[in-house]
Amino acid sequence: MEPVQKPLRMTPRREIILEILRERGHLDAYELLELARRKDSRISLATVYRALAYFRERNVIQGRSFGEGHSHFEVHDAETGTHAHFICTQCGKVREVQGKFIRDMEALAQRERFRVTGAHLDLFGLCEDCAVR
Repeated sequence: MEPVQKPLRMTPRREIILEILRERGHLDAYELLELARRKDSRISLATVYRALAYFRERNVIQGRSFGEGHSHFEVHDAETGTHAHFICTQCGKVREVQGKFIRDMEALAQRERFRVTGAHLDLFGLCEDCAVR
């Protein structure tokens, strides 16, 4: 049974935070705060955390950990499409990549009568800049 989708009640500050996540994605709470304050200097870290909790509860965004001990947030895959991440273990750069590999795995799961409810692929290594250092 699918979870009931709760309606979104948008406040001006929630709109700012969601707009930034749609534009940039992969931001932690502090990065999100810095960008949000450029649009509304009265936004606090508590406001950011409350908005993130609100959006997570309604399955609009998801938090991802890229091995740094804290979450990065992005709009849920249902809106952005299935994708994977390349994560640099040296500088922390995250690059979103599109590809059919996750869709291929979902098709395999369907053939195996396995119902996929979510998919994430994160590959860790060195980005081009860090690999040449």
